[in-house]
Amino acid sequence: MNFLNQALLWGLAAVSLPVVIHLLNRRRFRKVPWAAMRFLKVSVEQNQRRMKLEDWILLLVRCAMIALLAFLMARPVMEGLSGVPGSKVAAAIIVDNSASMGTRENESTRLARAQEAAHAILSGLPGGTSVALAGAFHAHEASNDLALVASRIDEISQTDRHADLQQSLEVAARSLKGQAASVKELYLVTDAHAPEWGNFAALEARLRDIAMGVKVHLVTVGAPVRSNLAISSLRPAATLPSVNQPFRVDVDVTNHGSVSMSAVPVKLLVDGQVEGEPWIINELKPGGSQSATLYASLPSPGYHRVTVMLEGDEMPFDDRRTVVMNAREEVSVLLVDGDPGQEARDSETFFLRHALAPVPEEEQADYPVQPSIVSVSDLGGENLDQHHAVVLANVADVPLGFADRLASYVEAGGGLIIFAGGNLRPESYNTLLHRKHGLLPITFSPDRVVPAEPRRAVPTETNPLELDGDLLAGVVFRDALELEAGDREYRPALRYDDGELALVESEYGRGKVFVFNSSADLEWNDFAIRPAFVPFVNRLLGRIIQNRENGLNVEAGQTLRHRASAALAGRPATVYEMRDPEALGYLTTLSEGEGSSVLEFDRADRAGAYQVAIEGEAEPVLFSVRPSERESNPEVLGSQQLERLGASVELFRWDSDSNQGSFGKERKGAELWWPLLLVVIVFAGIEIVLAQWFSRSK
Repeated sequence: MNFLNQALLWGLAAVSLPVVIHLLNRRRFRKVPWAAMRFLKVSVEQNQRRMKLEDWILLLVRCAMIALLAFLMARPVMEGLSGVPGSKVAAAIIVDNSASMGTRENESTRLARAQEAAHAILSGLPGGTSVALAGAFHAHEASNDLALVASRIDEISQTDRHADLQQSLEVAARSLKGQAASVKELYLVTDAHAPEWGNFAALEARLRDIAMGVKVHLVTVGAPVRSNLAISSLRPAATLPSVNQPFRVDVDVTNHGSVSMSAVPVKLLVDGQVEGEPWIINELKPGGSQSATLYASLPSPGYHRVTVMLEGDEMPFDDRRTVVMNAREEVSVLLVDGDPGQEARDSETFFLRHALAPVPEEEQADYPVQPSIVSVSDLGGENLDQHHAVVLANVADVPLGFADRLASYVEAGGGLIIFAGGNLRPESYNTLLHRKHGLLPITFSPDRVVPAEPRRAVPTETNPLELDGDLLAGVVFRDALELEAGDREYRPALRYDDGELALVESEYGRGKVFVFNSSADLEWNDFAIRPAFVPFVNRLLGRIIQNRENGLNVEAGQTLRHRASAALAGRPATVYEMRDPEALGYLTTLSEGEGSSVLEFDRADRAGAYQVAIEGEAEPVLFSVRPSERESNPEVLGSQQLERLGASVELFRWDSDSNQGSFGKERKGAELWWPLLLVVIVFAGIEIVLAQWFSRSK
């Protein structure tokens, strides 16, 4: 026998109260000789034994009644009993709703089967049971209203996320720990998808620990899947997407199944409309991946959905993927020339201008990128907000007023690219742009070091610009200003072959900064006349433009954090899932960030495109969510793994023909408070009757 409220066993000390009262009521009398008492002496001696016996009986009844009441409050539990009225059960039900639970089976899904199983579990629980229901990502408060719990089971929705089952089990175990019940049961209803059990040994050990005080049931649903094709990668090649300018889309398709697939069509859609002919993958072997190359164009300025899709299979969540792209009619770049030269070709920005607009002179007016060149003396009248990026090319000193305007411009979302050169004075940049504003993440060394031999530039391991190392290998760097790292964050994008920094990248507010420590002309290198220069310059600009839409493509379950104009802080916004136009939107509010407002949204559980309507803004913001790639593997736990789990948990396989009455049949153990309450009432009645009977005249 156990007690659910062992602390209340201290109530047994109250048994002493009737004894204390009895002793206090025993008065001591002073004997006074009285002649008439001798006539009563005989009668008193005859009744004395009977009166003592009656007092002892009442005392024992009262003590027993108090002892039983203390036991009742401590809630005793007897193992091995079942069906006793008043016994309490506490249960936690976890229904896995990760992406793999959307796998189709006939006309149903694994999640629908799991909901059927959860209803059967609920029907097997006794009335008044406290039930804590949870999906894989959201838990409800425990409730004794089983009808409410049943409605919550039906409301569990499919997601395209990867589940952390260990975290779900921890939450369920904590909810049961706070329950005072004789029987505690935990049900995990899942498809036993192997990726969810990533660290199987750790999860098995945790289940074993939980099972020490809780009856754990593992209910599995769904049949194994032999084939699954998935879009594993979608990469638009356009660094600067422009209106009606064709761009390449690279797609990787992976066969996660165990059978070969042939003649696999890959389709491309822009805003839901099919673009061109599908790409056909002739054969895709198990475990293999192949790339498809498609072409698209964006029909108008603004946000667009670019979607790649396969023909549907049993696991549909990874058969399509969407990215959001923002098309611009024009990208303006301000080139600040620090060494104009005598002729146009001698200008510091000559090669930069042609790299940004690599088309004949007569076509430059219609080209999406529009570079404009100014000298340092003309910066005072220049409106920086009209430009997407500012390039300082071998500028000697940064004017004080311009430095303040430049910092505000980048913080609001602009881009800054700095090319070094013989005119650049390190102290001006280090003082104004690094120390005063923190705009530069590094400093320029005041001592210019000319390497003994020319150097080559190589991409870093991450290669954020996706530069071709072979093309860079042909570039010769004869001179550079050394870069010195400080305590501010930055990412190296290029290094020289001796390990020294060549190009660094950092964020400042909503904007982006690049610092290149060699020149943009031919003074210190021959980069400008090499094939690698045009893609290098355009990818720098592309990173700046894309930074404004940074975070608009996230994985299911991730929190969207998008920086917007500071003027939008505090405004309400509504987020809609575009795949379900009739669904209600989610309300949120843009928070205030450093130099910007921030749109945060943590309910992106389904893959696809979403639309954000911000109060007062004519054009909505789009963002996309991709399914978890870890869910595409169809592997489930094997028989040996399930057998290991069966050593500590109860295994149950659920299908449509399962016996719904099976859950709860083995439930043992019952509380005895209800029978004890009846005994206390009986003892109270006996005490009243005896007290009346014993107090009658004798």
